[in-house]
Amino acid sequence: MSWRLIVLTACLAACDGKGWLRESHILVNGFLETNEDCRDWLCDHDENTDLTTYDGAIFLVHRTAESQVLGPNSSLHVYRSDDNGDTFHVIAIIPAPTDRDLRDPCFYVMPDGSLAIKAITRLPVTSDRDSNVDSISINTVSPDAGMTWGPLTPIGPEQWSFWRVRQGADGTYYSAAYHDGDTSVSLFSSIDGQTWNLGAQVYGISDDTPVETELVFLPSGNLLAFVRMDGTNDELLGSMGRLRTKVCTAPPPYAAFDCTYELDGARLDGPLAFFWNKRLFFVARFHFLETQNRKRTDLYEITYKNETGPFEFIDHGHFPSAGDTSYAGIVPIPVGDPKTSQFLVSYYSSNLEEDPPWARAILGPTDIWTAKIDLANL
Repeated sequence: MSWRLIVLTACLAACDGKGWLRESHILVNGFLETNEDCRDWLCDHDENTDLTTYDGAIFLVHRTAESQVLGPNSSLHVYRSDDNGDTFHVIAIIPAPTDRDLRDPCFYVMPDGSLAIKAITRLPVTSDRDSNVDSISINTVSPDAGMTWGPLTPIGPEQWSFWRVRQGADGTYYSAAYHDGDTSVSLFSSIDGQTWNLGAQVYGISDDTPVETELVFLPSGNLLAFVRMDGTNDELLGSMGRLRTKVCTAPPPYAAFDCTYELDGARLDGPLAFFWNKRLFFVARFHFLETQNRKRTDLYEITYKNETGPFEFIDHGHFPSAGDTSYAGIVPIPVGDPKTSQFLVSYYSSNLEEDPPWARAILGPTDIWTAKIDLANL
């Protein structure tokens, strides 16, 4: 296998008057890929991104497969950029297990300083609500700054899907995980990043179909959990009915959550939270309430009067995106600048001109995008 250099030169997108969006490009063009062995190289459906800074560089990871459908013909691709995201080199491919799907990667750093990736493996089963898929959250650890990766090792009990890994002020690792069947969300914690313990239930109303839950640690140490709720059968696709995200709060030691508040009108699929200048932002999926079932990746801001609520959202607009889209990563740029207002964002999208309905787009080609944003313009 000869690695190739990915250069951000194709598909420069107009900013459409958004002061915060400086530029955006296609990084991986799934529409040009004809490969069918997704365990060995890129296929046409590329999704589920994350970014981190490590070893003075930016690292990107994403899933590749023939579609969003669960299956072992999939892998994770890891890239490195040494020029603040202008160019990326592929440095590693992590194939799925021979009998299971692999998806939803996120980076974190182990206590010994090694770079790790959390992901989820599942059986190749088709189901409406992650039922009978035997989810196993796993990690893989690199001893050499991303060039090689260790075995896919279970880090939690079966039937729990970890979302993003966060660290508290004392260095403890936390992740919110949703149970197979999308029935509840609970908090897991770990001292070593490898062995995880089940803690308090975050949200347990199964009729709301709670899934991907983003954790946010506030300066006081209080914890926020933003719970994506897919709702009833009629609401699952996000094209009709209610769009809601539950906001749950807990003080240390996070033994009980208060879920009084919710964001009414925003369902934050694939949620990614980050702070800038003491303001809380999200990159997540936007849903049009219409029969066409169209989607976008949007920049949101969450506002609150105090750390226990009430919570409201501002939608600052779309990234260039369409169809099957979102599941973002973000890092500040330039690397190492603690005062920067600029960020590099990764996400994925279907073809912009076609703007296909989501239910069809999950079966077709998708591209990996990167965008540079400047929040000082908000």
